[in-house]
Amino acid sequence: MWAIWRIEGAAQVNASRRAKKQRLATVEALVKQLRGEAMLLSLCPQINPASVVEKMTQAVDLAASPRYEALAHTMLDQLEQVELTGRTDWLAVQLPTSRRQGVVEALRAARAEVALELGLLPAPVTAQQEAERLSQAADIAAAWPSAITRRPATEAEIMWIYGHSARRGVIEPLLPEDGPQARGRGRGMAGLGQVMLAEG
Repeated sequence: MWAIWRIEGAAQVNASRRAKKQRLATVEALVKQLRGEAMLLSLCPQINPASVVEKMTQAVDLAASPRYEALAHTMLDQLEQVELTGRTDWLAVQLPTSRRQGVVEALRAARAEVALELGLLPAPVTAQQEAERLSQAADIAAAWPSAITRRPATEAEIMWIYGHSARRGVIEPLLPEDGPQARGRGRGMAGLGQVMLAEG
């Protein structure tokens, strides 16, 4: 079982060199203090040009500013000709399990594997299992330095990470925008067990 956090503040284009070094040192110290398996992912999502222009014109009255509206249309045309990417950082930490939990998880995994071979869907995660793991992840994150701004990754963002890893720039899904995300339990992630690669 893994917990994933989004490390905020990755887009530091305008930050000073000192601020960038300080952030790097803080993240490096965090990764070194982690026990067990952990991954620091630095991924480059594609950016929708329309969302860039929408942010440009958000607080502007376009009816009163026809020149700015024309500029926005020109900018959109230019941005559609280039590949826009950003940078996001993610920290994935494997949640520790006791010996008893390890045996139970191994049995669940074996049962799910047999169910998949028989064409059945694996059993959904229970609310109790989810609450236990969320509590465990919160306890781990509470021990981290407060200088690192992070938040738990949403289900949509985790699915984006899977899709990004499989496609890497070829018809890649867009990273979901920040905002209230619906979280759910169950079989929503069941289809991400294997990746189909079409060679040719």
